[in-house]
Amino acid sequence: MSESPSALSLWLDRDFFETGAFLCSHDGKSITFAKGGASIPVDRFFPTLNPVFYLKDFYQESYLAYTPISVKEFSLEEIKAEFQYEKADHGPISNDDDIYEKDFELLKSAFKFNLKKVVLVSRENYENFEGEKTIRNLIHKAFSFGVGTPYGYWNKHYGVIGSTPELLYQVKNDVLTTFALAGTAKMGLEEELLKSEKDRIEHNLVIQDIQEKLTDYTTGLKIDETKIHPYKSIVHLKTDMVAKANPDLDFTALTNTMSPTAALGGYPKTASLQFLKNSNYGAKYPHRYFGSAFGLIKKDVKEFVVSIRNVQWEGKHLFIESGGGVVPDSVLLKEMDEIHLKRNTIRKHYL
Repeated sequence: MSESPSALSLWLDRDFFETGAFLCSHDGKSITFAKGGASIPVDRFFPTLNPVFYLKDFYQESYLAYTPISVKEFSLEEIKAEFQYEKADHGPISNDDDIYEKDFELLKSAFKFNLKKVVLVSRENYENFEGEKTIRNLIHKAFSFGVGTPYGYWNKHYGVIGSTPELLYQVKNDVLTTFALAGTAKMGLEEELLKSEKDRIEHNLVIQDIQEKLTDYTTGLKIDETKIHPYKSIVHLKTDMVAKANPDLDFTALTNTMSPTAALGGYPKTASLQFLKNSNYGAKYPHRYFGSAFGLIKKDVKEFVVSIRNVQWEGKHLFIESGGGVVPDSVLLKEMDEIHLKRNTIRKHYL
């Protein structure tokens, strides 16, 4: 006798694969799926008690606001049972490493102009986005990755699915939780990473950036000691932070202030964003979601993650973007190694 379909299997339909989203909570206790509805561009969050997903533009204080028709929570067991991997071929087409190298040289000359850190990005492109099959495969991979927070959003033109190691913020019961995540090395080089002056400088700039940004939105900020945070075949420096959220917190303003973080944009924020907009990469890709904020506003919880460690798609091609923080002492070959390490971690698992 065959088993009855699960609640998730009965809920899934064509609407989900045309326009949908999902987000796992930071503590992993709830996984929210959504389908149907529409996305519209906005510059402020809606004053509604209904769940709304938001995807921020990296360069601008604007968002895609996705209001679904149906929202449900499902268990990890249901998700893993429903989304099974089906073999697919996504061969690489091209990459933008040559653009990265040009921007690196431009940046080295720009550090004398009040810049302390900028996160440069490269992209690799792949073929054969296959609609529902690809979305199912990527969801399977996001939830089988083993680390990070699975998340995803897509419509008829663009999509992103991944598992991010970085929480932008979570506000629950008036407590704001976040952390600094910057500094990267291969698994096995934890001690070297902890002692790396370049990575400590980069990481401390991120801590300083978060402290400054939270000043107008919280009180009583507590900062833990910096520790090693494993992520698949790589490790990061991580510093947990917690504070009391101010009453009547403006979450649009908070998200605009927090994103992009110094770990994904640079420091100071305004100067680093201006450099990135004017870079060769910014000229080629003036609209970007990688490194921005993706989150869910609900009545009881407001939670945003940083949109990294993902696979994105437009039309029939897929792409992986990877970034790394560049400071005055950075060396091009080492930065390219970090870009390739992050890219290959995602490519080997997802594609």
